[in-house]
Amino acid sequence: MFSRKKKVPQVPQAAQSEDHGVQSDLLSQMSDKDVDEHFEKLLDDMNLSEAKKAPLRQRDVTLKRSMLSMHNKGSAKPSKKDTPQEFIVELQNGDLKGEKRLRLLESLRVSLTSNPVSWVQEFGEKGFNGILKNLTYCCDSKTERRGAYECVRCLKAFTNNKFGLLQILNHEEALIILARTIDPSDPATMLEAVRILAAICLVPPNGQEKVLEGITVFGEINSQDRFVPVIIGLSTFENLAMQVACMQLVNAIISTPEDLDFRLHLRNEFMRTGLNKILKQLEESEESELITQVNVFKDHKQADFDEFSQRYDNIRLEMEYPF
Repeated sequence: MFSRKKKVPQVPQAAQSEDHGVQSDLLSQMSDKDVDEHFEKLLDDMNLSEAKKAPLRQRDVTLKRSMLSMHNKGSAKPSKKDTPQEFIVELQNGDLKGEKRLRLLESLRVSLTSNPVSWVQEFGEKGFNGILKNLTYCCDSKTERRGAYECVRCLKAFTNNKFGLLQILNHEEALIILARTIDPSDPATMLEAVRILAAICLVPPNGQEKVLEGITVFGEINSQDRFVPVIIGLSTFENLAMQVACMQLVNAIISTPEDLDFRLHLRNEFMRTGLNKILKQLEESEESELITQVNVFKDHKQADFDEFSQRYDNIRLEMEYPF
């Protein structure tokens, strides 16, 4: 006798669209004021800048309802393996290593990049700590360099919004751990790390202070001058992207502080560490991106010299004419 094949039960179409129908009903019942409030949350969730939010805020309320409806329809619940909670659990797995770790991190990076800010917020501090834990392990193992690279790329995606930036700035060890990856022997990972740190330096009120602290602590742990890896990166003339990124970091570290004496101190430290030996070669580069950053360095240097000279002249005048 032939056995009958069991039919796969079909999920009723009505059940699949039930949630969306409820959401549509709620939208239609909202006042214009409520629509504006929900629309504002949608703009935040989309991680848009204020410049991009402004024209959308001026749109007709009917279009706003339509955009909210489309957003709700597209926000279907992800499969379990794609949820923030599932990634958090996997990141804490003690058996995670090698290709398995790499595949997880690659998948996480895609999710952090493609999902709205609310997904990143749900991933939150626990997920962030999970990335840092794996990055620390990868930094301690020469066989996990690809893992370290993907961890840093995950951090880049995680911090590509206000929530993520606040997490990394308020974390006691995050920037110290990230500073470990400024390692010229692993240029791919170092390049990503330097770009992230340069960007964080510009985040007020204390981004530069936090980055400098991370670089300083790692320099002390490594028993070397803190800016040595950056100078080595600037010296890799066969790697233009690295030179540009390192010069951006130098400029961000030096130019951000308001205190003139501190800016002079930082610039002199970079020069003593080796920048003075390669600056002429950097100035002679024919690459426009690098020249732009070198010119920024020179312009800030001249501006600080002028400010220092003005201060000296004022002091001299006060001494010559005290009354």
